[in-house]
Amino acid sequence: MIATSRKIRFNVDEYMKMAAAGVFGSRKVELLQGRVVRMPAQAHPHRWSMSKTMRAFQMRFSPDQYWVIGQGTLTLNRYNAPDPDIHVFDVPEGTDEELLPKAFVVVEISDTTYRKDSGIKLCSYAAAGIQDYWIVNLKKRVVEVHRKPSNPTGKTKDWRYDDVREFKPGQKIALLAYPKVSIPVSEMVP
Repeated sequence: MIATSRKIRFNVDEYMKMAAAGVFGSRKVELLQGRVVRMPAQAHPHRWSMSKTMRAFQMRFSPDQYWVIGQGTLTLNRYNAPDPDIHVFDVPEGTDEELLPKAFVVVEISDTTYRKDSGIKLCSYAAAGIQDYWIVNLKKRVVEVHRKPSNPTGKTKDWRYDDVREFKPGQKIALLAYPKVSIPVSEMVP
């Protein structure tokens, strides 16, 4: 899973320069806590859920006011630039990078990547202050909603979410930033 040594840490600028220079070739990677991490190939359930979830968000958020991004790099801080499956900004599509606010929701679709999505990625999103983090857990057929980032010890590795709930098919999830907007679990879980 980790493509670089644990002793070597890169910042986002170095990572972006390596990507632009073609260092990673056709391999899909992301930067997590200063380490370049390989991304696995997507299996059919992941692609299907990705298509459904992307469509669910795009139906509710107009591109002239919101930017729904699928599998794009999200710079969180100096050492974290993951490629979440979906993240949404409350600015028009195409807004300049330096004008982007914090994403108001981040969604990871988890089939074979649950350990990473609920571990290092969850910790990174919480540390960055992402208020609404969803994991579409395909094995359990639920959407885990993580809210209220906190760090009880002050150590980087101890970031977490204090409010964690599971939603099943037949239920809807209201977005924290837009409580009048809700998405049925059935529109995300195949």
